[in-house]
Amino acid sequence: MRNEESMDQIRDTEWFDVLCLSARMPGIKYKEQVLPSFPPESLQENTTGASGPQTIRNAFLFYEDCVKIFNELGRPIGPASRLLDFGTGWGRIARCFLRDIPRNNLFGVDVDPEFIAVCQESFGPDGFSVCDPFPPTDLPEMVFDFIVGYSVFSHLSEKACRQWMQEFHRLLKPGGIAVMTTRDRAFLDYCIGLRRKSAEGYQKSLSAMFSDFEEAKSRYDRGEFVHSNHPDLGGGGPRNSAFYGESFIPEAYAEHAYLPEFKLARFHSSPGRQQQPMLFFVSQ
Repeated sequence: MRNEESMDQIRDTEWFDVLCLSARMPGIKYKEQVLPSFPPESLQENTTGASGPQTIRNAFLFYEDCVKIFNELGRPIGPASRLLDFGTGWGRIARCFLRDIPRNNLFGVDVDPEFIAVCQESFGPDGFSVCDPFPPTDLPEMVFDFIVGYSVFSHLSEKACRQWMQEFHRLLKPGGIAVMTTRDRAFLDYCIGLRRKSAEGYQKSLSAMFSDFEEAKSRYDRGEFVHSNHPDLGGGGPRNSAFYGESFIPEAYAEHAYLPEFKLARFHSSPGRQQQPMLFFVSQ
């Protein structure tokens, strides 16, 4: 790894190594700022199913694709950019953007006070705050260049997604970009397969989230928002079935659902690389 003075332009692979190192060695610096510490491995595994390099790898792929497509859409990210991590959890996604954005331009919100407390301890007390399941937030309008949300719209109800998109439009500068991920159609087939395996725990809940999976797939193919609020799919704590479950947003739905505030600029699906499709919306 290069020394701190020459780390301004490190490659993606080097930046990933730095993040992994920060998980093992708290206090690592980048661009004269100490990188955020990691929460206990038990918390990482309970929220992402993995810990350390593996849980960072999944987040890093999302980060890489965000930066790449921001550039392709003519909105490159840089030190003056302000980014909001929506549903930030313990800051897994947010920390990846510290290569491009100084900490004081990085913000996060989450419905879970415990997660926000973790972020305030690891990132600093400013910038991370608790939000309600439905907007508005207390954040000022038109201050953000980017809003990202990894594995958030893949759980929120149609009503919640629609209202949050309206809030994102208030928060973003004109031409700003919101990136959300969603479950894809193939995940429905995965859940059907879980029935045959007599799955237990959360996987059993996934296998029972629809009484008729074929009907759910037909709705998806017709371009409809597909959501299950099966009570066993709640995320625990403040995440309950009133707004939280499993959601599938097809491209045909995303193309028109959030007009005129947002135009769908890219539906990025890469099954061999990303666990969930990415929806890039440009604020109009």
